Amino acid sequence: MPLEARPDGTIVYGYMDPDVRDPAKAFDAVLVRTTTPYAADTRLHRFGALTACDIAGEQPAQVSPHTAPLAQDFGIALGLMLEGDGTIEQDGRLCPLSPGDVVFYSGGHPYRLNLGGSYRWLVVRLDPGTISLAQRVPNTVANQEISGSPCGRILSSMLVELAHRGHRLGPLSRGEMGEHVTGVVRTLVREYGGRPAQPAHTRTLERILEHIDRHLDRQLSPAQIAAAHHISVRTLHALFQKQGETLGDHIRRRRLDRIHRDLADPALAHLPSYAVAARWGVHDPSHFGKLFKAEYGLSPREFRARFRPGNAGT
Repeated sequence: MPLEARPDGTIVYGYMDPDVRDPAKAFDAVLVRTTTPYAADTRLHRFGALTACDIAGEQPAQVSPHTAPLAQDFGIALGLMLEGDGTIEQDGRLCPLSPGDVVFYSGGHPYRLNLGGSYRWLVVRLDPGTISLAQRVPNTVANQEISGSPCGRILSSMLVELAHRGHRLGPLSRGEMGEHVTGVVRTLVREYGGRPAQPAHTRTLERILEHIDRHLDRQLSPAQIAAAHHISVRTLHALFQKQGETLGDHIRRRRLDRIHRDLADPALAHLPSYAVAARWGVHDPSHFGKLFKAEYGLSPREFRARFRPGNAGT
């Protein structure tokens, strides 16, 4: 991991990519200010599409982004305070951090991460599709409410266990765990993109969501769904609009979720991608490929390649 000592601190290159040889291309470069020479222990984890770095230090540190001249954009990262405490400030919001707290922050915008003495900080680089989703949701970064939400607590528990025990998993299990974490992260981001349903509508919406999930492999029309739940089509659409998405968007997303899951399943590797898509109601191969890449940032072929033997991460 290349280090560059400067009068204003130490530039750290490649903590997420230890193979980087040219610091000018390091997408993860940061400037770290400490009162004594910078030192930290790092451990890299790869879980399929996710890359995480566990960073432990014994001295207070102030971290800010440093843009390397030839680097790609880091995008939005997810941080988890494993031990110690600190704060992160971005876009005018200050988020306190205690053990178990999770926070999103953008590597492409100015931020200031303060880590107290004797800390352990886990930073996760999200997959392209999740980064794109998070960038479309306002107030995602430095939002302290995320840690206290039910989904945020579930995500925190998963990441804590992976940080402590992930190295014991085999390559296939690491890849699958990465997909599970990605699913929870995407759910958490969407949770902050919509508005809670009114109590009177909650049970109706739950029944509709269950109905859709049971029938994703069949034809689903607004009229059919509305009739099955004894409501008007107008009311049906209004229920989804209050959640921040349309009915059509929800059905498409749930189908893509199932396809995404099946494409990662080695037991289904013998099926062509278009056949997997057809199992969940998406029958146009060309249209499917465009939908999948727009949602996940990779083509079905590129995504599947990550689950071939030897590609699941280390």
